[in-house]
Amino acid sequence: MNNIHKRRTCSPACGGQALVEFALILPLLFLLIINVVNFGGALYAWITIANAARAGGQYLMMGGASVHSPNPASLSQVAALVTADLSSLSNRASAAVQVCKNNNGSITCSPSGGTPPNDPENTAGSPGVFVLGTVDVTYTYQPFISLWNFSKLGIHLTLPPTTLHRQSVMRLAHS
Repeated sequence: MNNIHKRRTCSPACGGQALVEFALILPLLFLLIINVVNFGGALYAWITIANAARAGGQYLMMGGASVHSPNPASLSQVAALVTADLSSLSNRASAAVQVCKNNNGSITCSPSGGTPPNDPENTAGSPGVFVLGTVDVTYTYQPFISLWNFSKLGIHLTLPPTTLHRQSVMRLAHS
């Protein structure tokens, strides 16, 4: 009966084996956790700039349709709205916002010198009976935690700095 309750005794090397296995797995687990944090930050930045571009395009087209705002929103007001939406990003100084409006061939952009908006559905190139507005947001994502990078070899242990770009194109029909 005593044989059933006997514990298996282990030599002192058994405890060392678990320690060695833990020491081998710990760097990989550490790298996995860091990459999850950085990927989550990149996904948050991508969603934030997409929402800011969409909100800016909607404000550009619907700004004059509300009760308290009889005049359409200016391009600088839209750019200020988009910039305010990007305020939660860590590297927000790298964000570039460009707002353009094409009103039957009369193209205005803020900041000036931008590329004019093209209507993806108007392939004939004829002026339409609508106002086309675009909001472009470009942002450079910097990872929260940077580890060793071997950029000359193209090897990054974490996400490298990445440029994210989102564009919103909206049309407002004339009445």
